[in-house]
Amino acid sequence: MTEQDEENYAAIMAGRDAAIARELDQVHAENTAVLDQVQAMVSPEAFQQIKDTLADSGFTHSYQIADSPVGMPQDDDFVLGTVYVNQTTNGGFSGDDYAGTMSMPLQPGRYFQFCYAC
Repeated sequence: MTEQDEENYAAIMAGRDAAIARELDQVHAENTAVLDQVQAMVSPEAFQQIKDTLADSGFTHSYQIADSPVGMPQDDDFVLGTVYVNQTTNGGFSGDDYAGTMSMPLQPGRYFQFCYAC
């Protein structure tokens, strides 16, 4: 690889890194806006449980407030009711990775829904 090739490669990678950073910033802003709406809909205790669930769920994304849950009911001791999970095995090096969608009740007919991968 020539010096010019290395410079071109470095410039391409820097541009790609900047694009990824912009995309992650956008996803974060969108998720934060949804979480702000969720916080306004639930008690402080319920919101803390939601934040704890997000922290324990690996990589999370695609936050939304949905009209109906996705998945099967789970007994998660969530203060506002039944949590629904649609989970699949995601393979991974050890074969124990998983991914899916979780729906947590907020109010009747409203669910905080997000995707996760661990």
